[in-house]
Amino acid sequence: MSVRTVKQAIKKFNKFLITSHINPEGDSIGSQIAMASLLKRMGKEAIMLDDSPVPQVMRFLSGSEEIFKEMPNNFNFQAAIILDCPDMARTGRVSGYIKKETAIINIDHHISNVNFGKFNWVDPETSSAGEMVYDLFKAFKVKVNIEEAAALYTAIMTDTGSFRYSNTSSKTHRIIAELIESGIRPHEIHTKIYETSSVQDTNLLGEALQTMKLTDDGKIGWLWVTKEMLKKTKASLEGTEGIINFARSIDGVEIAILFRETGTEDRVKVSFRSKGKVDVNKLAGVFGGGGHPTASGCSVFGKPEDVEKKVLEQAKRALQ
Repeated sequence: MSVRTVKQAIKKFNKFLITSHINPEGDSIGSQIAMASLLKRMGKEAIMLDDSPVPQVMRFLSGSEEIFKEMPNNFNFQAAIILDCPDMARTGRVSGYIKKETAIINIDHHISNVNFGKFNWVDPETSSAGEMVYDLFKAFKVKVNIEEAAALYTAIMTDTGSFRYSNTSSKTHRIIAELIESGIRPHEIHTKIYETSSVQDTNLLGEALQTMKLTDDGKIGWLWVTKEMLKKTKASLEGTEGIINFARSIDGVEIAILFRETGTEDRVKVSFRSKGKVDVNKLAGVFGGGGHPTASGCSVFGKPEDVEKKVLEQAKRALQ
């Protein structure tokens, strides 16, 4: 399906639920805010509901305060727009509010998306869900205002690694140019997201870096964030964002891995990053996860030492 199909689907309904994946980041938050604003400007009703709270560094965005954690009373929506989410399970508790008769509009750029909606617009060639929402503004001929531009810029910037990743296209830069012309200040947004850190999160980074290891050939680098580290530093889970990039940046590393203990016993969250030679979406898929060829993740059950061993074995196979 295409943007045209989604445009026609949106025209059919008047009341929408908008959501994204658990543990949201810039793309999921920014695309939701812009999507909700677009619908409201078209005279439709829309609410945003997420399983997880808005990350602290994203709360400067106008509209972020309107993202609910609990469903408001007496809001009977006809359609659910699910953004940046490869499957329904990733919406967490929100999936419980979506009934069988609800029309699901699935807008995503993950290659691992399972096309779970009634209307599926999945484009792995697109940099971000934010870029896809921008296309909807164009399709409906609605000019992006400065608040929407800030949300879309945040979405696209964060999912392209500040325009460093291979998913950044010439189209991406053309969109960004238009968003800047709306009046946003890119350096201010970048500072709020990437240059505003707590002492606790900085201490967590120091702890994690001490766990860094490389395989003998130097092609796989990995780090750990344990429950003990989080307790010791009093850092937030948000503080783990970006840690994996320190392993990825090492010369010669083709696969970077971050292991993160969760609050759930015997469950480890695993993030993968690749420089392009290895498809880590397939690697994550071995463990029931997914994402993009250069950035993916999964959850693996087992004791930390066993999880590390299993994941490293598969990573070495992926290199072969």
